[in-house]
Amino acid sequence: MVDKEHGEDMKEKVPVKEFLSRHVPDQLTNAKKLCYRHRPDLIKRRQPDSIDFQQTQRQLDVLPTEDKAAVTHIWSIFSAAPPDQRLLILRGLLSTCCMPQLSFLYNAIKPLVRIDFMAILPHEITLKIFSYLDAKSLCTAAQVSHTWKEVADDEAVWHRMCEQHIDKKCTKCGWGLPLLNVKKKVPMKRTIEPSDEPLRIACGSSMNHNSSSSISENSVRLESGKKMKAGGDEEGDRSTKQVDCEPVQEKDEVMVTAAEPIIRRRPWKEVYSERLRVERNWRNNRYQSRVLNGHTDGVMCVQFCDGSNIVMTGSYDKTVRIWNLETCELIRTLTGHTRCVRALQFDEAKLVTGSMDHTLKIWNWQSGKCIRTLEGHTGGILSLQFNSRLLASGSTDHSIRIWNFSAGECYSLTGHTEWVNSVRFCQDDTMLISASDDSTIRLWDLKTKGCLCVYNGHVGQVQIALPSPKGFSHTLTEQEAPLDLSSSRNDYDQPGCAIDKEKRKRTTTEQKSSNTVTDNPIIISGSLDNTVKVWDMTTGNCIRTLFGHVEGVWSLAYDTLRIVSGSHDSTVRVWDLANGRCMHALEGHSGPVTAVALSDTKIISASDDGDVKIWDYGV
Repeated sequence: MVDKEHGEDMKEKVPVKEFLSRHVPDQLTNAKKLCYRHRPDLIKRRQPDSIDFQQTQRQLDVLPTEDKAAVTHIWSIFSAAPPDQRLLILRGLLSTCCMPQLSFLYNAIKPLVRIDFMAILPHEITLKIFSYLDAKSLCTAAQVSHTWKEVADDEAVWHRMCEQHIDKKCTKCGWGLPLLNVKKKVPMKRTIEPSDEPLRIACGSSMNHNSSSSISENSVRLESGKKMKAGGDEEGDRSTKQVDCEPVQEKDEVMVTAAEPIIRRRPWKEVYSERLRVERNWRNNRYQSRVLNGHTDGVMCVQFCDGSNIVMTGSYDKTVRIWNLETCELIRTLTGHTRCVRALQFDEAKLVTGSMDHTLKIWNWQSGKCIRTLEGHTGGILSLQFNSRLLASGSTDHSIRIWNFSAGECYSLTGHTEWVNSVRFCQDDTMLISASDDSTIRLWDLKTKGCLCVYNGHVGQVQIALPSPKGFSHTLTEQEAPLDLSSSRNDYDQPGCAIDKEKRKRTTTEQKSSNTVTDNPIIISGSLDNTVKVWDMTTGNCIRTLFGHVEGVWSLAYDTLRIVSGSHDSTVRVWDLANGRCMHALEGHSGPVTAVALSDTKIISASDDGDVKIWDYGV
């Protein structure tokens, strides 16, 4: 009786009610002071805690009434206590815990102290954080939760990834992705029987070697929106192209109007993924090969266009053959030259061929008719290139002829002392690069008709020289780097890619020994001295020499990421443009590789053995 009364007296003396009323928790009086775990708006978005409150409540319900009241009483006191007193209570509890309880606390607390910053930070800040991740990390983050996936798949994040990698090499991770937008934008043309009347009217009825071509500028020029980029043709300016999120037309989409269908834009993540698969094929040398058989003698020139699925080849058998790139079927054979066809170039409207019979022929290749024959050279035609106004041709007579369609004149550039093997327009078509058997490369000003610079360095006949188009940016170290192109230290702080520690060490070392770079236009040349050289067009200096072929180099093609060379040793080599390393050597021809053409997904090589091989990396 005494103990009962004493217990009741003690209960009355314990200031529990006063304690609870004096220490009302902040989360009950001020919603702005709610902690991360108890904010109502975050509880719904956060993953459930490992301690399930409903399960705890069920365990509490099984207890006797007095025990339930005691436990609830302890919880109430702790929840009402201010932060400093909560820590004091926890220290006391930890001092009385046995090993099983401590083990339980260790396992239970670990997931509870993890904070999902995605749930508490503004969306703009989370996007900024995710923009520093590389593609692999973004894909991993997308698997964490629905909330993370929403941000990791955000269009803004993947658009930046595409801008940083597509059609250029990332200075941090060393990866560059192909453009791949030409085939989707150039319409497929299965019918090849259009009228040749516009070409016939434009070309006129006759022309001798002293007069200029009467082909009008308007009839020959292609509209910029329709212009095809063909493999092996370095005329187009790739660097000025914008990376597009290609529209995808659904077959069963409802037409809003008769003229404007509903267009669904492809997600940037899908665009990036598609290009990444192709680039991995290039890096791992995964391809499918096909062969075009039909020529009865060596093939000397080749050009193709992915967008229209057309390949054209010229051969010692005096013919030009037109092939379907997809099916490898022969579409048409053009005959008319009396000797070997050494050069060709085509666009949507016409084909121009050059032959050792001293003539240039202009064809309507879609109908197979020869529209015009240009005469003027006193030797065989070895090379040619045309644009909207001009046609340049190089010959065995040691001269270069410029046929100006719009002005109606033809003039010669003289200076080479041997055969002119290559001619290419550059710098907005105001200049011309030529390569010759006299082992030199010359830069010509088409306005003054004079030679601006002579590039000396090759010790063998120069077979080809390709200038970079205007705006085609290059950053090449003067020394050959053992890894990827080194970048400035500030690049590591830019969003987009992760960099491994080992590469950071190596690039730091490279910067000390090779920190001079050039953004000037470049020239890439191939010679029978077995080398490929990269030149600074402005200074005339040789920046880099690529060694690997054991015999002379006959042909070259390149884009923003890689160089492809064909050699007398019957191989095709793929080089990294940034660091000059040979990535792959393709074997399969039984004769010298006389011509190569390159696109984002394919290499096409022609050989003296009469075969044309397609190396398709877009599989």
